[in-house]
Amino acid sequence: MKKMDSKVWALVIFSGAFAVIYKFSLWYAAGLGNVSSFVFSFEKNIPFIPWTIIPYLSSGVFFCVIFFIIRSEERLRVFLKRVLLMTALAGIGFIAMPLQYSYPRPEVSNPILNSLFWLLDGFDDPYNQSPSLHVAFAFAFWTVFRKLKAKWKPFAAVWLILVALSTLTTYQHHLIDVFAGSMLAHFTFIVFPSQQRSFGFRNLHAANLCFFAGWSTVTASFLLAEFYGSEWLNFNIVALIMFAVGYFYQRDMIGFVRREAVRISVFKNLF
Repeated sequence: MKKMDSKVWALVIFSGAFAVIYKFSLWYAAGLGNVSSFVFSFEKNIPFIPWTIIPYLSSGVFFCVIFFIIRSEERLRVFLKRVLLMTALAGIGFIAMPLQYSYPRPEVSNPILNSLFWLLDGFDDPYNQSPSLHVAFAFAFWTVFRKLKAKWKPFAAVWLILVALSTLTTYQHHLIDVFAGSMLAHFTFIVFPSQQRSFGFRNLHAANLCFFAGWSTVTASFLLAEFYGSEWLNFNIVALIMFAVGYFYQRDMIGFVRREAVRISVFKNLF
């Protein structure tokens, strides 16, 4: 009962903080009158896919259940700290650099999907763009799911990818918001690391550093390419290497700690 009470309180604390911060930043941006946008020149080619409103709205459903999936008090505290920091930093960003979505949303002919977009418009506005909290929260959700031993875990991974992509295909966010949300998520993972008492803590922490550096490099590469030429996109090769190194660290395929009867990984020599 005590463990269940802590999960309920964690959900209540997050919900209250999120509602206050998110609604205040929406109110602030709406009162400015003239809010700008940032769009990469190629984003006009991103299609509008109405059915992706389903994974987009499912982010709220995840939050109703995610706190009750977490099994330990320590992980619950870490998760709560992470999503609260994500929300607070995003709120600062929404107020300091308010942005709005710039493309008009096409008409949706399907009545069910149209009603879902109507529902979305009922509690959201085209502000609070960068960073995308949908993307940041999707990464946070995966930190919980990846620890579970369940047959449906691959489905959860695919669905969370759809949640992140749906920010673009529902015409709710621009690509810069996705990049910013990805950096925000991994920054909070670095600030509030998990499993500090476990053997693989340092490898997991190193992985998050690599992922943060990778997303930062991707963002810089696209920005430089937008203003100074497409050759800057070559820097994404560096980002891919960072992501690969981060993946190997996350999977404990590279180790700082020498283990008995374990050879040095060929990947460690390579990188």
